[in-house]
Order: sequence, then C-alpha cells, then structure tokens
Amino acid sequence: MVSTYDPFRVEQPETTFKRLKELRAEGPVVSIGEGMYYVTSFEEARKVLRDVEHFSSAEGFRAPGVTVPVEDRMLGEQDAPQHPEVRRIVMSAFNPAAIRLEEEFVRQRAHALLEALDVPGTVDLVPAFTTQLPNDATVHLLGFPMEDAPRIAAWSKEVMESEWPAMNRTERGEGLEGAFPEYTAYVDAFVASLRDAVAAGHPLEGLLTRLLTADVGGEQLSVRQMRALVFNLLLGGLTTTAQLLGNVIFQLLISDSVPQLADADAAERSAFIEECLRVYPPVMLIPRGCVRETTVAGITVKPGERVIVGSACVNRDESLFDSSEQFDAGRENVDRHLTFGFGPHICAGAAMARSVASIGLDEFLRFANVRRASLPVGFVYENVPTFFEYGPTALPVVFGDSA
Repeated sequence: MVSTYDPFRVEQPETTFKRLKELRAEGPVVSIGEGMYYVTSFEEARKVLRDVEHFSSAEGFRAPGVTVPVEDRMLGEQDAPQHPEVRRIVMSAFNPAAIRLEEEFVRQRAHALLEALDVPGTVDLVPAFTTQLPNDATVHLLGFPMEDAPRIAAWSKEVMESEWPAMNRTERGEGLEGAFPEYTAYVDAFVASLRDAVAAGHPLEGLLTRLLTADVGGEQLSVRQMRALVFNLLLGGLTTTAQLLGNVIFQLLISDSVPQLADADAAERSAFIEECLRVYPPVMLIPRGCVRETTVAGITVKPGERVIVGSACVNRDESLFDSSEQFDAGRENVDRHLTFGFGPHICAGAAMARSVASIGLDEFLRFANVRRASLPVGFVYENVPTFFEYGPTALPVVFGDSA
C-alpha cells in the first residue's frame, strides 16, 4: 500500500501533524511513492540514522531526481571518508569551551536587541529578535564583520525561502553560485582574504582558517568545498536556531508560562527548551538514500530508493512518549528526541543552538515578565516556507508598560 504524503511540500502545522499521526498508525515504515519510504517509529529511525553501510547522506536530502555535485555538498550531505574528517574540524568550534567563550557576546546582544524594541506596543519578534540573535551569534562565531550581519541575514533568508533547498537551483541558475551570485561572491571573497592571510604567514584564528588549512584525505578543501561548508555554517546557525527560539517564545506565550518560567531554575528552563525541540522540531525530517539493499522494519529497501526519517513524526511516537501530542516539559524523557539527528551525522551545532536558545529565553523572560507580554487576540501560527523547517514566519507580541 502506498500512502499519499509529500515531505518536500511546505504545509501548515494543523495539516502536517494530523497527517503524521495518521502515518504512525499505518506502521513503523510507510511507502509514500516515488521510491520513498517514511519512517514513523523512533527506534527504526535510530537504526537508519546510524546505518552508514546501507544508507548515504549524500543521496537523500534534495527533491527526487536532484543530485548535488560532490564539491558542492554541505556537511550533512557528505559521507565517509570526507565527512568524519571535516566534521572533526567543525566540531572544534562547537566544543564546550568554545561555546562558553561566545556566551557573553550572545547575552549582551540579546539584551541590546530587546532593550531596543519599541514598547509598549506590538512588535514582530521574528525580524527583531528570534532571527537576529542567532544570525549575529553565527556571524560573530565565524569571524565575519559584524557590520555585515544584516545583509548576511537577508541573504540567508532568501536562500532558505527559495526553491534551492529542494532543487539546488532557482530561476537565476544552478547551485549556490548560479542561484545566489552576490552572496556567493561575498563568501568567496571573505574566504580568499583568510587564504591570503595564511599565505602571508599571518593566519587569522578561527574555524574557517582551520578548515582552509585542514588535511582532508591528503588535500586541502577546494574553493567550492569551502564555499559549501561556509554556507552550511551560516544557514544552519541562523535558520535552525531562529526557528527554535521562535517556537520557544511562541510556546511560552500560548501557554501563559512567562511568570512561571521567570521564577524557574536553569534545569526547568532547559527542559522547556527540550520539549519545544520535541514538539516543535525546527528540522522536520532527515532523508537518506539507500546504497545497498536492506530491510527497515521488515520492508525491503533497494539501492536508489530513499528513506525519510520523519523527526517531527518520531518525536511524537506514542510507544515512547505518553500523551505524545501534548506539550509537557515535566516528562522524564523530555530530551529523548531526534530533532538534531542521531549517529555519526548528529548535528554539529546542536550545543550552540541550545546555548543561544537558552540565553535568548533567559533574556526574553527578564524583559517580558515585567511588560506583561502576550500574543495578539486571534493570532494564527504560520510556518516558514521551507519544506524541512518548522518555525513562525511572524511572531507579533504585545508588550505593556514595565511594571
């Protein structure tokens, strides 16, 4: 039996989560047509994500029929032997010590953004806070000029809301260079300046310089490979964390939890963020391409076919989570979700995303609690127009006078 569901189509939450619940009822793995299988079971999802013998990350992420050239693949689209070597370098920027060094900047920036809001009144927090804070944090971490942060954010938004994530092209052209020539030229020029500094014997400290000079399979990364990784870091750091922070604030306000969480300790706030990651995953799915015949939950999957791990679906697996459709930050297994993936491809920036979201939550609670923040009457959540993401396109918040 083939079920009707297109994971590459942007839908709104009331449609998406209802359909995912129906898919879970059909079985742990469901055929959805066009040589694709959708994994609805938490345990089967973990098996697929750690199976690098039968499944490729490079063969699954884009829409059916779309293949990205090897040099243009982002970290999540790479396989061994390149992936573990590049990932090791990227992870050096996201170790606990490196993240702690960023915390002061992120907190100061969060405080400044909130204090700059035009209140009392209604403010859309998506452009004013939930997008800007993660973007500024990413720009700072990677060493780009902070004065360029606004245009980097605008470019990144254009990329993620285009057809490029699914099709690797737009009407302007194919690949990053063809589809977004201005953004590509900017990134290439910045990387070239780092390369020149290395050649002159005065390398600048930072992740991008380490990537430039790294030995990956006996060679250094090419211009196109560096471009893809820099875009990966910019887009991932901005969009995933922006959706997470937007969802956190949405849940705070829709549940009237600001006063309660304002008095909560760090562990309770952390649990709140984890439950937001489970119920409102900023990344909805993790595709894989089959390269060797295998079975998933008793269903044969052949080379060339694809398996879509529905993180938004398995995070609500009724066999693992009681009242799985309900938000409950007090559940014991609140952090046992697959929003950041699992296995060798677990998200490299997960700790940074959590850190930015945590600081953003802290500062928002401080600001909002004394200003009686609320959602406007009749507010309707509208999802971002990117097929694999879940986050609000707008988040108008009504602020009163400070108490």
